[in-house]
Amino acid sequence: MPRLVVTTADGIPVRDLSVSDTGFVPRIVELIETLPGLPLYIEGELLLPEQRASLLHQAAQLREAAARMKEDMTPAEFKQATGALAQCFEDLRRGYDELRRMHFQSAREIGVMVQTHNRAVIEEGVKARFLLHQSLDDIDAMDRSTTVVKIKKGLGTAEPPAPTGPVPVVLMPRDGLWDRLKGSWHERHEGRKK
Repeated sequence: MPRLVVTTADGIPVRDLSVSDTGFVPRIVELIETLPGLPLYIEGELLLPEQRASLLHQAAQLREAAARMKEDMTPAEFKQATGALAQCFEDLRRGYDELRRMHFQSAREIGVMVQTHNRAVIEEGVKARFLLHQSLDDIDAMDRSTTVVKIKKGLGTAEPPAPTGPVPVVLMPRDGLWDRLKGSWHERHEGRKK
């Protein structure tokens, strides 16, 4: 702990104090103000007049700043400022709630939009599957008609396939083959009846 000693002009000690580090500067200022003309020794070193003036000036500025702070912020003003701050916090909370509500609403709208898009994709898939099956049925019908034509060519009675509809109607020629087939059928069946 630093030691402060105040003496008379003749060197007789008037005050001898040991001061804590935290209260050191305020205590020196207090001694300078209460005993202005007397020499002041800090740890055996004389405090010079320029140092005294500087410490007094700094102490005056601190007091003035503290007084201005008290004047600037009266209890009523402090209460008003805290009320404004509370209002600001309330506005922030309301803004956050609104932002969260809008976020949830936009998330719902995006979900509905995705579901609508998925439904449209599924419907397009169903249509494509239907058209694929229809195309396959048409291809099968064409294959059957081509097979019939090949069989007819093999029998010697070729006719071009009918252009109407997916399944052409096969007309049997009347040039004798049909009559022979018909006759053999009748013979078999009439022979059974007997």
